[in-house]
Amino acid sequence: MPMSRRARRLGAGLTVLALTVATLGACTDEAPYRAEGTAAVEGTAVLDPWFDAVRGDGDDAADVVVLGDSVSEGAGMSTDLERRWVDRLQAKLRQRSGTADCPTGPGGWHGTTSLVPATYRAGTLPDPVVRGRATLTPTLGPGGRGVGLQPGASVSWQVEAESVDIGYRTRFSGGAFQVRIDGEIPLDGLAVPTDADGGAERRTWSSGDLGPGTHTVTVVNDQPRSTGRRAVITDLMPYRGDRDRCVHVLDSSRAGVRASTIAQTPAYLRDALSLDPDLLLVPLGFNDQRAGHSARQFGESLDGIIRQSRAMGYEGPILVVGWFPPERVAGQADWDDYLSVMRGRTRHEGVSFIDLSPVLPAADPDSSYFLDGLHPSARAQPLMAEALADVLAPTQDGTPTASSPATTSEASPDPSQRPEEPSGTP
Repeated sequence: MPMSRRARRLGAGLTVLALTVATLGACTDEAPYRAEGTAAVEGTAVLDPWFDAVRGDGDDAADVVVLGDSVSEGAGMSTDLERRWVDRLQAKLRQRSGTADCPTGPGGWHGTTSLVPATYRAGTLPDPVVRGRATLTPTLGPGGRGVGLQPGASVSWQVEAESVDIGYRTRFSGGAFQVRIDGEIPLDGLAVPTDADGGAERRTWSSGDLGPGTHTVTVVNDQPRSTGRRAVITDLMPYRGDRDRCVHVLDSSRAGVRASTIAQTPAYLRDALSLDPDLLLVPLGFNDQRAGHSARQFGESLDGIIRQSRAMGYEGPILVVGWFPPERVAGQADWDDYLSVMRGRTRHEGVSFIDLSPVLPAADPDSSYFLDGLHPSARAQPLMAEALADVLAPTQDGTPTASSPATTSEASPDPSQRPEEPSGTP
């Protein structure tokens, strides 16, 4: 992977930062959630390169890539996708950055101005329109959500944007595709080649200025059917005057994905890193737990993701995120053991960890904050975004914008360092 656009230094050290999350209300009979604990951040010095990126976001984009699962992709949301925590986090970071002319309101695709895949994997989310013969590509594109268009097939987005990037995958004997914007074919969009003899990678095609308003962007594989040459389209990124500037929180998540799957699928991770992040956010674990993986196995998968990221050329900070406890299921590994394993990954250089379980409600299907025993409702999304914004928004002196003074604590034992016990099945 090519070197990133700015030199990124790795921080060191181990500190714990106390955070509190503001109480947020909603129209419901359930009392507003009030956090009783604090969230511990370990290895905050690791995040210094990210803080530098945010301070310079007026001249160069500061990008967070979220390598998550259905909780990050937004399972349960169907419209107004700006309500997802990834979109709320982007808006909050832009507000706290204070950089002029960085839009914070809804736009793009159904409200989201984050990356939009060729197909979502969370069933409730609004997919782009695919016509003709197409196949899913579960290892290709950010979040493994690309589609392979056979000759004559197309994928279409209707977005509120002033310009767009279209992500695609090169491959041996790949078919060229055509771009149509509001029915017109840009000169450089007549036949975009995807054939690559030397290797496969994710690339982008960038539009010119489209003007404000809503635009229909369509990608067509217009190759003769007799060729059988497939074009793999991975994603679309909408911009509203914020290309190459402002903070961007980029959705590279996929419903159902496990850390073990990502660790065993280099192309999946490589396409996420092709977004050139200034910060790689890793909120994983729920699906590994549900699959019956022990805490030790999960830790080994995280190790694999971290090592491969470095081997692929990513030198920036990695923040491992521990969410709320999911609903208990007999036979599954204990979530506290998973959190301890996440904390243990800070032994890798350039890796930080935040435990948000003390400041978020535990998953409860009877609560208005959750849709079931795992997935947060629209009411919980602001809590999640606020907790992360307190860590990721720097102040003038470079420290996170937490509302409580820093403290120190002793890390709990890492279960991956003790003999493994049977974890049962979900």
